[in-house]
Amino acid sequence: MSETDQTATSIPSPLPWQAEPWQRLGAQWRAGRCPHALLLSGAPGLGKRRFAEAFAALALCEQPRHGLACGDCRGCRLWQAGSHPDFLRVQPEKPGGPLKVEQVRQLGSFVGRTSGREGARVVWLAPAEAMNVNAANALLKNLEEPAPSVVFLLVSDAPAGLLPTIRSRCQTVPFPAPARDVALRWLKEGGLDGTGAARALELAGGAPLLAVNLAEPEAREAREQFLSDLTELTRGAASAVALAGRWESPPEGVELPQLLQFWQHWVSLMMRARSCDLTPDEQVVALLQRLPGAGAESLRPLFAFSDQLLEARNALMGTANPNKRLLVEELMIRWGRLYNRR
Repeated sequence: MSETDQTATSIPSPLPWQAEPWQRLGAQWRAGRCPHALLLSGAPGLGKRRFAEAFAALALCEQPRHGLACGDCRGCRLWQAGSHPDFLRVQPEKPGGPLKVEQVRQLGSFVGRTSGREGARVVWLAPAEAMNVNAANALLKNLEEPAPSVVFLLVSDAPAGLLPTIRSRCQTVPFPAPARDVALRWLKEGGLDGTGAARALELAGGAPLLAVNLAEPEAREAREQFLSDLTELTRGAASAVALAGRWESPPEGVELPQLLQFWQHWVSLMMRARSCDLTPDEQVVALLQRLPGAGAESLRPLFAFSDQLLEARNALMGTANPNKRLLVEELMIRWGRLYNRR
């Protein structure tokens, strides 16, 4: 999809755990004090994009009701049809791809013209961290001299990957994970309940939308196969190079940063079990039993490996564009060495 495409959609509303930032920004908007650029930041799966969609619809609505876009006016109908002249969506041409400098440079013509409906113009850009340095500098020119009535909505899973000069010109809207009971209630209302919901939410780091994806059968199957392969690696029964080739491009429905998050979660469970003498699920117990050493001393390599996983995830979500094959291969090799120390 190009930056000028917008598919027909319904008017979204903010999620339950987004009430506070929605009310605050809504009040600023109604008072005419909304910043010209907002940076919506937080972990994946917290609903930042949905919030940005809802706020864009509100800004383009001609007769908001109860703090939300009405869904009935001409502005709302144009937005839903994907043909609003004052809305521009900028996103990678393919999932996981970069935001190209040519895409961002086209913002100039959009923000420089007069609104066709004498209202706000909205630029929706995600993921912001997908911009390289040239694209980021092109965006910076538009942020430094904001045109009247233009609102930039930047969405980022990894705001640290943005230029400091871009962050400084935006009002950051942080999205923390909701309280566990709030998230579980929302999951239950969506049809996901019980142990499966709690497990998925834990694996998702408390992010409800990601938990929904992780509860899908394909995602569960991929996780189980991934953990099985990691277990084989600890036995010396699998090749790190071969496994890296298998997992550098995960199956549909699962992304590589998610797999590394699962891996980090399992390592965290191992450290917790070893330090507190807990007994989590059988697979984690089996991994612990084969880990050399005992007590606190045996945790040091796990802490170091957890840091490596975090660095790898940050690299994947940033602008560095690392070689996925080499990244996964190095992690697999280091994981195997934890269990086969010389």
